[in-house]
Amino acid sequence: MMKEKDLNARIRKFWKWFESISDDLFENVTRRDLLDQIDTHVSLLGKLDWEIGPVDKSNYYFAISPNLDDKKLEFTMEIVSSAPICRGWKFFSSKPPKEWEGKWEMKNEKNEDIFVDTTDWEYVLYQFEDNTFAMDILIDGVDGDLNTHRLAVDIALTGYLGEEKFMTLIRDIQFITELKNEQINRLTKLRHILKHIDSISS
Repeated sequence: MMKEKDLNARIRKFWKWFESISDDLFENVTRRDLLDQIDTHVSLLGKLDWEIGPVDKSNYYFAISPNLDDKKLEFTMEIVSSAPICRGWKFFSSKPPKEWEGKWEMKNEKNEDIFVDTTDWEYVLYQFEDNTFAMDILIDGVDGDLNTHRLAVDIALTGYLGEEKFMTLIRDIQFITELKNEQINRLTKLRHILKHIDSISS
C-alpha cells in the first residue's frame, strides 16, 4: 500500500499538472492528447475513474470517480479537497447526475458497438428501514448478455442519480422480464428515479 506521504505528494503533483493544462482543456474539452494525459495521471492515484462534463454555459466539471466503489469515496473526496481554483472548472469527488436523455453508445461483451436508449425503461422501488432501496428493473433494447445489461444499468443509474447517491442508496438490483400483478401499478419510468427517491427521502 502506498505510504500516506507518497500519496499526498502524488495528489499535489496531479493538481499542479491539472492546473497547468486547465486553460487549454477548458478551451477544448475533447482534445485527445489532453484526455489521454488525464488517463495517465489519474492512474497514478489509484484504480479510479474520471469524467468531464458541462455544469452550465460557462463552466465544466471534472470528477474523480471511485468507479462505483463506495470504499473509495472517502479517498476521492480527499483528492478533490486539495483541488486548486481553476478558471471555468468545478471539481467533484464522484460523477454528478446528468441532464440528459439517457441515450448513449457503448461496447457489449463481444466488443460490438451498441446503442442504448433508456427512455422506456421502468422499475419498481422497495424501501428499507434505513432509507436505502432495492429495485426491480425492466429493460429492453440492450444487445448483449447479462454483464452488458448490468453495465448499461450502472451507466444509466449513475447518470440519473449521480454516482454517490447510486452507491449509497441502491442496495440491490434485480432484472425482471415479466411483471407480477402487484408490480404493474408501481412501475415508474427510470428517468424519474431521482425525483422519486428525493420525494420519498425528504
